[in-house]
Amino acid sequence: MKRRQLAFTLMELMMTLAIAGIILAIGAPNFVEFRRNNRMTSVANDFLGALQTARTEAIKRQQPVAVCPSANPDTAGAGCSNGAFTGWIVFVDADNNCLRDAAGNDIVRASVTIDPAVTPVSNGVCLSFGANGFLQTIAGQATASRTVFCDARGNTLQSGTLQSAARGIDVSPTGRSRITRDMAEIGSWGPGVGCP
Repeated sequence: MKRRQLAFTLMELMMTLAIAGIILAIGAPNFVEFRRNNRMTSVANDFLGALQTARTEAIKRQQPVAVCPSANPDTAGAGCSNGAFTGWIVFVDADNNCLRDAAGNDIVRASVTIDPAVTPVSNGVCLSFGANGFLQTIAGQATASRTVFCDARGNTLQSGTLQSAARGIDVSPTGRSRITRDMAEIGSWGPGVGCP
């Protein structure tokens, strides 16, 4: 009596691989776009979280808390830099000058340096929140009330949506901060805050 063996034939295997190849060819570009959007969302949410932490801590501690860009945010001696928000620190600003003194200003929160594919552009170099939670203007420091995070796509419509690929963070005088993806709104912030 002859026994039949159960296995895949070469033709069945070739057809399965061909179908898998077609699915990957269709899905790969969408995956790249998904990763870029995820990276932009992550950076914008981290920055928004830092601003909300600063405002909350200022109210809780009843003293100024500031957010500034930092070239070395993940070190113990992190200080403020006048560069872009590629990294940032949130610190208690007892002397209310928007500069971290290594000796006395506690770091409340720090970021890691963001992905080099993301470019931050801001209208200032510091955000300071007073004890009432309102955004303060510090003499000699430009207030970063608007920051845009861009990648190679710039402030253009994201494919398949009516929203910008860029992420804009707007901080009102009352200290409330929000993320916007409205292309027209981000474009209206002026040439100094737009995507390069």
